[in-house]
Amino acid sequence: MELKLVTLAVSLFLGCETRAQSVGSARQDLPKFMGRDVTIIEPELEDGLFPKGPASVCVEGPPQRLCFTAPKQFGKSPTVIVVQLKQDLSALLFKAESGGVSGWTIHFSLLRTGTGRDLEESFLSDTSVSNQSQYSFWNEVAISDAQIFVTADYVWGPDEGHYGEHRYIISAYVLKPLHEVDDVYYYLEDRYMTARRYDLDANADVLTSEKQEMLTRLRRLKSQAKPR
Repeated sequence: MELKLVTLAVSLFLGCETRAQSVGSARQDLPKFMGRDVTIIEPELEDGLFPKGPASVCVEGPPQRLCFTAPKQFGKSPTVIVVQLKQDLSALLFKAESGGVSGWTIHFSLLRTGTGRDLEESFLSDTSVSNQSQYSFWNEVAISDAQIFVTADYVWGPDEGHYGEHRYIISAYVLKPLHEVDDVYYYLEDRYMTARRYDLDANADVLTSEKQEMLTRLRRLKSQAKPR
């Protein structure tokens, strides 16, 4: 399988939800991640729709090249951006799609440099969504000192078309310590289905509309949490 090396722009993520994006052309005037170039290895597509393998992202050396490869089926339209999770912690949000015609899955990875030869995954909960979805980072210091990762993914109900109005599952992921390894990772903190139906093709903004509901739930969970 022939792979082509595509260099993507890395930009500061400002917390705006977005839909799936296609890979841009190679650029030379790239920003850095921790002072180092970022590259993506993108597989060829079969029939223009189905990746022949997974996509990878690398932070180039020196001192050494650090890489991460998406799960097997996720190789289409990979993108990467820099996320400032909190004052002293940044990461790469790497996104790649599965193959599909009218529907496909989007896989997210939140990657940091570690002590090994690979970039380390910070999502310990599955954050994958469909192509009928939104995602965002929210900055709510009363809930977490790090940005909260939030997704909205459609639920196909009875008598509904594939596209159009749907209810949505809203999921929030919060950075928490894993004391066994003395590090922090993102875990699913809360999830619910909306009462209202939304149509993304009509420019509905699910996450903005549901933000206060989710923040209220997260504040309640935080107030009920037992100190460790």
